[in-house]
Amino acid sequence: MTHPFLQALKERPLLVDGATGTLLYSRGASTEASFEHLNLTRQDLVQQAHIDYINAGADVIETNSFSGNRLRLANFGLEEQVWKLNVWAAKVARNAREVAGQPVFVAGSVGPTGKLLSPLGDVTEEEIANAYQEQMEALLAGGVDLFMIETMSSLEETAIAVRMARKVSQLPVVAQLSFSVEGHTFLGVTPEDAVRLLLELGDDLPDVFGINCGAGPGPVFDSLIRLSAAVRAKGYGEDKITFSCLPNAGQPSLSGGRYTFMSRPNYCASYVEPMVRSGARLIGGCCGTTPEHIKAMRAALDRYIQSSKQASSATLTDLPAVEVPPAVSIIAKSGKSDSSHSNNLKDGKEGKAKGELPDLAMRLKEAKEKDNGDFYISVELDPPKGAVSKKLLQAAQLIYEAGADAINVGDSPMARVRMSSLATCQLISQKVGIDTIIHFTTRDRNLMGIQADLLGCQALGIKNVIALTGDPPALGNYVHATAVYDVDSVGLIKIISQLNQGQDIAGNSIGSPTTLSIACALNPTHENRQQELERLRKKIDAGAHFIMTQPIYQVTDLTDFLDQFGPLPIPILVGIMPLHSFKHAEYLHNEVPGISIPQEIRDAMEKAGDEGSQVGLELAEKLLDEVKSLCQGTYLVPSFGRYEEMATLVRRLKAKSKSKSAAPA
Repeated sequence: MTHPFLQALKERPLLVDGATGTLLYSRGASTEASFEHLNLTRQDLVQQAHIDYINAGADVIETNSFSGNRLRLANFGLEEQVWKLNVWAAKVARNAREVAGQPVFVAGSVGPTGKLLSPLGDVTEEEIANAYQEQMEALLAGGVDLFMIETMSSLEETAIAVRMARKVSQLPVVAQLSFSVEGHTFLGVTPEDAVRLLLELGDDLPDVFGINCGAGPGPVFDSLIRLSAAVRAKGYGEDKITFSCLPNAGQPSLSGGRYTFMSRPNYCASYVEPMVRSGARLIGGCCGTTPEHIKAMRAALDRYIQSSKQASSATLTDLPAVEVPPAVSIIAKSGKSDSSHSNNLKDGKEGKAKGELPDLAMRLKEAKEKDNGDFYISVELDPPKGAVSKKLLQAAQLIYEAGADAINVGDSPMARVRMSSLATCQLISQKVGIDTIIHFTTRDRNLMGIQADLLGCQALGIKNVIALTGDPPALGNYVHATAVYDVDSVGLIKIISQLNQGQDIAGNSIGSPTTLSIACALNPTHENRQQELERLRKKIDAGAHFIMTQPIYQVTDLTDFLDQFGPLPIPILVGIMPLHSFKHAEYLHNEVPGISIPQEIRDAMEKAGDEGSQVGLELAEKLLDEVKSLCQGTYLVPSFGRYEEMATLVRRLKAKSKSKSAAPA
């Protein structure tokens, strides 16, 4: 499967952000301190820099980790914080992407170590390789989409970095050298010499090879022409490697005690078309470039795409024009939307007869009783952290087209503020047409608010609700916020059940009863098994129609619980969160409450190495095969926005489900 970044790069040129360091410096960061340390101490400052570049029109943002290797961090006494600084560099960038709501790629920025290999220096290849491995593994754990190795002067050090990137993952790799105004690197390497790097790397070629920093647009463009000609002359075609070009905003000058760069936004933008025509598919800015520069380059790139033959290949990966982002227009396929979709409502008079189950509850009940091969699949999506929903809707469309039955939407999970789950469900229903399951917590609503929002769900056609108590605010980013908790999840189930009977909790008539299918949560690996057993019985007695479990990683997670509970009277959907690396497995097992991953699974992920993502999907599929006789479906939880992998798994599961239902009795 082609990585989304590489697929996007084939479809159109992509715009990288500008200088993160320049922006942080202009906003008060000291050049005497580590910019990477701001990932811990001033996350708001770093995040806003990323957001400003996204809003300017960048397709790719780079993490604030350029000097995040052990050898450079030692200059600030931070060499023992490599892991934390780089993981947070990636997390802050990903958070910015969520807040901005745009489907940008997050590139893990990896700069030179600042040390020279012998005989010029005193560090060994092993020391440099270890430094890069440590940094890249941390960026990978933080969730980057690709590696951006940049501002390199030494071909030998660049080769070490590229090989290490290939070793730690299968993510795309961009490798960039830095040529001066005179057309050579700090160590005297010319664009023509750079071909030696590709010959040395062999099968470990970077996906993108190019230039950043060193000089302004003019000299860097000249070096690009020389580099591309030399590479093509050696027989490397576009199917093997493509180019990047990220110049500085001219040369710096010291004015009033601060450095400024000479090249204005429009001047930098004037080089966009020449760079693309010369073979660059990845363009952007380096030192001195600001959001204003990127905004001008965005406009220039959009004009070029509009007027070129490549316009016909533009896809959903294209970002909107800067000034007026177009509305997302996604057309639902006919016949897929559930009867709960708001378009099917008729004056609010669609209520069921008393005692008749709502649609989803009935479907799952029939699947449980008849074993008809109907395997229900929902995929979990978190609402955006800002008010822009484009990235969310693209993910929903992908999941819908893969064949999922529903999307379940979190309610500010981990007590971190996001768009309301109700609004998110409505957007997905209107724009995509797939059914939704809303996560509904009692944390933020009093009894009046709970009932008001549930009636709103009914009116908007959001008919499937998982009743949750909700994570306390102390776990999130508003630790002083007041939690309500007038009732817990059991009380919420009772409220929904009463609304389904046509009355509010005070016994007042609401007219037509609601028709809400009620899910309850279950953590089968809870450390207090007896408490969880009692809670589940209370939830079922309160009126829950089906169960949704926390992610499990072995059959016994579920069977051990059921052996104590006894036969389940209601259907169950098993939670599955596919692993994508050994580091991911270790993080979930050791740091995420409610998730326990068996040693043999963690061992398998460690053995998988850079095949971790594929092995994780295979383990998830195998587990679902093993538990199918115990459940009526699953809900899949993607990590780090890996929606393409979820779509692949959905297609496989649906194909098996169809095969079973078509088999002769």
